[in-house]
Amino acid sequence: MKWTKLAVILFLFASFSLKGQNNQVEIFEGRGIVNDYQTVLDLSYQNLEEVPAKANNPAIEILILDNNNLQALPNWISSLKNLKVLSVRNNNLTEVNSAISFCENLEQIYLSGNPNLTDLTGLSNCKLLKIIDVVDTGINEVPGEMNMMDKLSYFKFTRMN
Repeated sequence: MKWTKLAVILFLFASFSLKGQNNQVEIFEGRGIVNDYQTVLDLSYQNLEEVPAKANNPAIEILILDNNNLQALPNWISSLKNLKVLSVRNNNLTEVNSAISFCENLEQIYLSGNPNLTDLTGLSNCKLLKIIDVVDTGINEVPGEMNMMDKLSYFKFTRMN
């Protein structure tokens, strides 16, 4: 379990330190304990306006879509049954697609830097969510439905004065 957390932290750190690089779409199967690996797809800095269909891979556990031009998540995101971490920082989202609620293993979602994001109702059925990051969005308080999420331990937002 510790290797899993370390892998997530390292990949998120790496995605932020590679600003401006034009990377090809690749799937990386990380190393860990025997039979304990994660499949990561990093589509950061691709100037994407929509998530490419080839990202519809049920094996993906970490999906990073940071710093693109996404306005919405596709409906097929619901087929990513093994998805544990979703990072969609610095895009143009206005809401979270309710299809995300079918990602039954989702534990962490990073949505900061989507200034027009005002609605999180699509997350209310994600029972395993532990971390929600909505800094620099239109969300300036903890939505009521988040109080019903038993596993939620971290909700980061920007409070408006």
